[in-house]
Amino acid sequence: MRCIVVLMSQSSSSATTEALSVTSIPNREPMLAGCPWVSSIILYTLSWGWSLLRPNTLYWDDWEIYFNKPANYGLQNLSDMGQAPWRGFVEFYSMQVGTWTITILTFFLFFAGSLSIFVILSQKTSLLKSQVQKITILFLIVPLNHARVAATVFDYTSSYFLFFLGWLILVRYRSVRSFIFSWLVLFLSLKTHSLLFFVLLPFLHFVWLNKDEIKISKKLRVVHVQVFLIALLPINYLLLRKLFWPPTKDWTDYHQVTSAGLRVALLPIVIGLVPLGVIALRKAKNLSVNFGLTLLVVGFLVTALALFPYFAGDLYVGYAGRPAYITVFEFRADWRSRHQLLMPLGLALSVVGLNELFNWRKKNFVFVATVALSVTLNMFWGSQYFLMSHKQEQLVELFVTTKNKIEIASVEDQAMQFNGRGASFRSYEWNGFMTLAEISTGRPGCEALPSGMALVLKSNTPYLK
Repeated sequence: MRCIVVLMSQSSSSATTEALSVTSIPNREPMLAGCPWVSSIILYTLSWGWSLLRPNTLYWDDWEIYFNKPANYGLQNLSDMGQAPWRGFVEFYSMQVGTWTITILTFFLFFAGSLSIFVILSQKTSLLKSQVQKITILFLIVPLNHARVAATVFDYTSSYFLFFLGWLILVRYRSVRSFIFSWLVLFLSLKTHSLLFFVLLPFLHFVWLNKDEIKISKKLRVVHVQVFLIALLPINYLLLRKLFWPPTKDWTDYHQVTSAGLRVALLPIVIGLVPLGVIALRKAKNLSVNFGLTLLVVGFLVTALALFPYFAGDLYVGYAGRPAYITVFEFRADWRSRHQLLMPLGLALSVVGLNELFNWRKKNFVFVATVALSVTLNMFWGSQYFLMSHKQEQLVELFVTTKNKIEIASVEDQAMQFNGRGASFRSYEWNGFMTLAEISTGRPGCEALPSGMALVLKSNTPYLK
């Protein structure tokens, strides 16, 4: 009945009849109709399948949080940091089964996230099906967030999956029950705090899809309450955190926005809003605007929003004197690539926008070149993590064979070419290697062992060999 009332306000009976006929036909197209399954599976496996080759490897903070630790050790640490009480359960208890469970889940959850993006972008976004397909593929394979190989960041992965699943349900289904479910899924995803900012995207998408009903309705309707509840998502989370799971005194500065970081974070957004304002003005005057340019600008803004919490919290501070903006894309990123978690969507939109702008003879040169470069980089960096896994085992063997011959005071690693994204081993990693070699790690430091040996690791083996 509500549809009839609204449609009767149209200017002519023919328009009303046409509109009624359109709205009365259900959308029977399968949710994933047109999804680029074959290309996605092949390119994704080439890019990220390397993680499945040695699925039981511990990397980086895994040695501190999981190695020789009870399941509740990491959970207590998260509690001290003021993390959500539901954060870490899947991660920590899956690790009791084996590291391989996290590796496999990570591989499939990122792929599932791309399926959600395909459906999301198919919901009245002005994108052609071919463009949605390209964005989906790029979303899967852009060479970002290689830190996902470490089990300790699996919670970011699960948040990522929950966020896009909640967004999908929010814009795909119309019932109140579906809305409540999507709201709960989005709320659970906020355990990764950068999503407190990124939730702006599903909010704007929902408002866009319901803009006619929001504008036409003069009285308070269900859709107005829904918009209000989505807007309250981050506020609710922060309020509940303050009341029920606040950080301990040692962690009160964790995830805090700084004035210097805020300036760095806001600049790209301001830069992106200027051309977007010009585009909106031209559209308001019914002037033509290249869709590729619009997509490029929107992609830039989405990328800026994805990086906003990391810049604002000074998590990219410009290592070795480099500007924070350049640090985001450095090759030797150590484990900082985890801060790229939310960037794939914005970059995928930008690349497809560029592809539309420079699509000479419909050859898709920009898209094809980006795919080739992405897969190449992913395979190269993936091989580094693969070799790093072997290297850790060889270090344990080295410590076993030398433990009765020398006393090690310090270790210097000069074979960094075999470490994923130039990552260096931390003290707890060395302690883990030595513990596996049955060498006591409860010893004084190098300055207290003047007669100890300084172990220098080198390799003459070519990388490809």
